[in-house]
Amino acid sequence: MTLEIIDSRYGEYKKIVCDIIMIILAKEYPLTIGEITKQLKNNFEVDISFQAVRKSLNNMVDRKILLVEDKKYFVNKNYILELKRITDQLLKNYFQGSKLGKVVVWSEKPESHSTYVFENFIKTDQFCNEIILDWAHNLKEGEDNRFFFQSPHFWYIFVQLGIESSFLKEIKALKVKAYYLCDGKTLLDRWTKKFYDAHNIKYMINTFSTSMKTTIAVFGDFVVQYDYSASIYEKIEEFYKVAKDIDTTNLAKIAQLSEFPTNISLIVMKNKVIAQKLKEEIQSRFSK
Repeated sequence: MTLEIIDSRYGEYKKIVCDIIMIILAKEYPLTIGEITKQLKNNFEVDISFQAVRKSLNNMVDRKILLVEDKKYFVNKNYILELKRITDQLLKNYFQGSKLGKVVVWSEKPESHSTYVFENFIKTDQFCNEIILDWAHNLKEGEDNRFFFQSPHFWYIFVQLGIESSFLKEIKALKVKAYYLCDGKTLLDRWTKKFYDAHNIKYMINTFSTSMKTTIAVFGDFVVQYDYSASIYEKIEEFYKVAKDIDTTNLAKIAQLSEFPTNISLIVMKNKVIAQKLKEEIQSRFSK
């Protein structure tokens, strides 16, 4: 009989050992059989033998879900991309008309756009990162490898420092040249520059005054954009403007705002002319 596990932290559906192994390796890799067995027992309270774990791992390797090197296991990146393609298809077919997670089908025309709706800024930003990384991983030699990002504030480092750092390291490893233009001019915006400088990312405070309540990412022929609602924008602005120094800043406040329930429409547009114009406009700020 197949061992079934129920863990409410990862959804309500029943899971088998292979599912839990995927959860473990999604967070930390590569791991040995012993390390995986220890996490199964300690973190998920699964009563399982070393031999049973080995059998599950061998099965996942045979199915090309996992790879093994030097007796350490990690998820096959080709399998991850396949999962993403399937998930995108599920979202497209199952969430039509839904308020959250709604996906408008891409047009087959060369120039097209899709709209995705998310329930807070954290999920919006995470999806935005997925799109950017997907583009970066598929860059071909000779293609424009520049990535431009303009936002009222780069609050990501206060909410998900580790995730933002990993994202920056990954795009650098893929030889992406990133330009971050911050419209805010507060103490926290200036302090944020230290973080991006440490990751060798070109970060600049916009010298032009703007009341734009929009985050824009431009790469390849694509433009990704999402807007801040007036109420959330005002609260984020207040957080940045009242901060006098890092030590006394209430970072829990910005974390709460990033997860505050509010429908956010993220638009992904493919338009070579518009993308090129935005690239030139943003890069010109770095030339002055």
